[in-house]
Amino acid sequence: MSRSTVWGSLYQVDSGGGDVTLQHEGNGDIIVALPQQHEALLGWAQTLASSVRRQEADVRDRLLADAGDPEAADLEFHRTELDLVRWRDDEKSGDGSLSTIAAFYTGLRRGRLVVLGNAGAGKTVLVMQLLLDLIDSQKQEPTERGRLVPVRLSLPSFEDSRLASPDMAPATVAKLLDDWIVRQISSGAHPLKRRHARELVRAGWVLPILDGLDEMDPEGADPTRALAVIRALNTHGHHGPQPIVVTCRADLYRRLEQSSSPAMRPGEVPVLQDAAVVSLLPLDIDRVRQHLAYRFPGRSPDGKVADRWRPIDEHLTNHPDSPLARLLCSPLWLFVTVATYLNHGKPEELTRLPEGGLRDFLLARLLPESVAQHQYSGTGYSESEVRQWLGTLARHLAMARQQGRSGADFYPHQLWRVAGGYMPRIVSMVLQGVLTALFLLFALSHYHATTSYWIPPYAPGRALLLAGLLLVIWVIARAGRSAARLRGLDTSLLRTPSGRRRMLFALVWPVAGLTVGYAFGIWFSQGYGPRVGQAYGLSFVSVGLVLATEIVLARRPSAVSQPSRLMGQALAFQAVVLTCYGLAFSAGFGAANLAAYPWLSWTAFGDGAVLGLWLGLAIGIGRTCDSAWTLYAIAVPILIAHRRFPRRRLGPFLDWAYDAGLFRLSGIAVQFRHHALQDWIGRDTRPIA
Repeated sequence: MSRSTVWGSLYQVDSGGGDVTLQHEGNGDIIVALPQQHEALLGWAQTLASSVRRQEADVRDRLLADAGDPEAADLEFHRTELDLVRWRDDEKSGDGSLSTIAAFYTGLRRGRLVVLGNAGAGKTVLVMQLLLDLIDSQKQEPTERGRLVPVRLSLPSFEDSRLASPDMAPATVAKLLDDWIVRQISSGAHPLKRRHARELVRAGWVLPILDGLDEMDPEGADPTRALAVIRALNTHGHHGPQPIVVTCRADLYRRLEQSSSPAMRPGEVPVLQDAAVVSLLPLDIDRVRQHLAYRFPGRSPDGKVADRWRPIDEHLTNHPDSPLARLLCSPLWLFVTVATYLNHGKPEELTRLPEGGLRDFLLARLLPESVAQHQYSGTGYSESEVRQWLGTLARHLAMARQQGRSGADFYPHQLWRVAGGYMPRIVSMVLQGVLTALFLLFALSHYHATTSYWIPPYAPGRALLLAGLLLVIWVIARAGRSAARLRGLDTSLLRTPSGRRRMLFALVWPVAGLTVGYAFGIWFSQGYGPRVGQAYGLSFVSVGLVLATEIVLARRPSAVSQPSRLMGQALAFQAVVLTCYGLAFSAGFGAANLAAYPWLSWTAFGDGAVLGLWLGLAIGIGRTCDSAWTLYAIAVPILIAHRRFPRRRLGPFLDWAYDAGLFRLSGIAVQFRHHALQDWIGRDTRPIA
């Protein structure tokens, strides 16, 4: 064996005939992964890296709000010494900036990094740049040497109520954290199966970038949840501390450093061990001026900023310690200022405002400027409409945070939570239960019209009637579930090896339908004769065909480019499944009736087709009654009726706010551009005009 390299919990050894992976388990055992298993890990890692790269690049460009070549101001950071863990840091010295963050990180011995900064200091932008640079640099490495895929995760969405208990063992929290990471990278954010995501996490091929440690606990409360996560991250993995990146506000991290918990063991510390800790520095005046000159270049060849921004440039030069200068040294407020005066307005007025009024003045101007700058054809949102809906969403997130859930992440398919905890679910249960019962009643009425029986005279028919009643109960129970399933359709799977494997697996269902149908046909023929029984028994194949179609085409929605795409995929899935069940049962029952009564010709086919259509629609509702689209469609009218949402479609509005830079995407979650904007809008309670 000529060489070995380490990534996470994997030792990859070049044995001449292909890499052999030696994986350390928690009990000290070593499992040898064969070359083909290593190749599978590489394929999944490449799929994940491509998805992460595409998504994060788009989010970063929108955060910078630049239509040209987006470029952030070059943030600087310096090493921070923590007295509590000075003996357990990463022994990495030196400072850096946004352009050198990847080189700084790859120089760490253990790959453990904490990024500190004040609110709006640019922590998220820095770790985004780190993620993109790491993925781009790994593209230059030979694929057989492995890949450590960085994935940015919103830590506030780690919503386990058990984290609030100080008695939770760190190893247990570490297991919960790993399970959450697996769900995050396989439950819609990226096109990866959960089994494959689990293998990547278990093998140590995922570098979690945990963004927002400071937002896990309610404002002002003890950082119980944050401390639980830190203790879990200090728990050794398979063979040592796992690589990790964490962002946190500096004041909260200092509180963690000084905190204590009766559950902590002797020698245990409440901050990340074996890690390098860096603090983001405010932008200096020269970097602010350079950024303004880049965003608003002047027409003259002297390289200065545009005439509209020259008063600001001169103010920064002559008064570097003024309230405005200190404010613009924050990346967040530099962005807000640029966005507010992007196309028109006089930035000079900012030089005359007192320090206490600058932030509120800029935020108050941001909404009308965003509305004015992003008036697309057919939208026409007014400022009052934008303010009303954003306020509803911001107050909902604030309430969610007080309840121990994420106060930063909003999922469109969970809109029903904004409309109330019970009303959307009750309406969904009643509506879908009534629809299912109506479809079954139509089928029964049609059966009565053709046979004069309300209750079938033979046992198989009565068994089907009982199954219909159980179906109604099943629909009501599933429609009331709080966790709506988010599924979509993806025809591109048919062109992939994974999709073809799913097609082979899906063939099991038509075969199962044929088997069940043949057995039912024998039972059914006891009352109606062999020909009738076998004909209707064969109609069970239609059930298998629809289930096979679902298996091949259905999938969890992948990362979306617009918030509305999420619900669009859910709606498409529900519509296609309902249509497939209706048509399949209609064709199956029509063909069965024609085979059973050939002398009636098309009359027999029509009677069977109508009966099958109603049954198929009823069963289709049963298959999709827990779809995210149903609760979504119910919640919107409730919000409109309570004047908490403008009388417009929600999807296009979310897309508009995303394009305007008021929202950002994290996987499939929607977030406010920054919690300062979210808090300010949440306090604005003016009624809609």
